[in-house]
Amino acid sequence: MKKEKIKVLFLDIDGVVNCSSTYKKSEYWPLDQYMAFLVGKIVLDTDCKVVLSSSWRHHNDGTKEVEKRICKLLDTTSDIPRPTGNGVDFCQRGKEINAWLKNNENKYNIIKYAILDDDRDFLPGQPLFKTSWETGLTKEIADEVIKYLNN
Repeated sequence: MKKEKIKVLFLDIDGVVNCSSTYKKSEYWPLDQYMAFLVGKIVLDTDCKVVLSSSWRHHNDGTKEVEKRICKLLDTTSDIPRPTGNGVDFCQRGKEINAWLKNNENKYNIIKYAILDDDRDFLPGQPLFKTSWETGLTKEIADEVIKYLNN
């Protein structure tokens, strides 16, 4: 069986598709329309699949909201056991992403992946495109992700 070749975008939500000012609007599952548009642009311009790595993945309503307002999800990292430990070696999301990649290597031929997140708990060498809680995803960061995934 030939595996599908895919590019993957691991997507956080808080601090990426929303920011501090989004929460001031008191929405239950706050998403910024422009930042959601930028994620959609990444998906369209790179033909990547999206894996939700955000804590929103633990809530059915959060996952549904992402699929309704941003894009269809390939999967989430929610079946990955949470790593234990603390400090610099902890790198929880980085380990969850590595585990997802390993668990799916027989299913997909993952030719490239990128991570959009405002946190730092990733492993050295992982392609992190860091946003901030203050601004969320910007056009400049979205363009960098597109360039990276298409090269």
